[in-house]
Amino acid sequence: MNTSSIFNNLIAIYRPYTKLFSPIFEDYDLYPAQWLVMKDIALNSPTTLVQISKRRAIEKPTTRKILKVLSEKSLLKIETGNDKREKLLSFSEEGQDLYDKINKRVSIVQEEIIQKTGLSEDDLQHTVKVIEKIHKEITKMEEI
Repeated sequence: MNTSSIFNNLIAIYRPYTKLFSPIFEDYDLYPAQWLVMKDIALNSPTTLVQISKRRAIEKPTTRKILKVLSEKSLLKIETGNDKREKLLSFSEEGQDLYDKINKRVSIVQEEIIQKTGLSEDDLQHTVKVIEKIHKEITKMEEI
């Protein structure tokens, strides 16, 4: 079995996928990296810069810059954590509103893609499990 095939196909999806959604992000003056951070906050709120950085495999300075832009757009609510240096991040009302609008449009396109593939629910669940396992192993290797 050619094990590189799965990695080649995963990587091949990235650019066309990002390009497909760029017009949606542009409508809201966002970049794909900013959307990924917003998605992370939506799934893990409240969260911190360090946690986002680890989960998304983004360098801390880059994460900090993205969060600064989102904050300047009044999309974030920032509260002090238990440690005064820790900042807990969640969406402001405006941020939640924007996330919901973009996520609705993204979800419609994603559903259309999956429908066109003809994949069954079992196929999708199996694919997600496989990708999660691969991601987990890659993450472990990064920590070494």
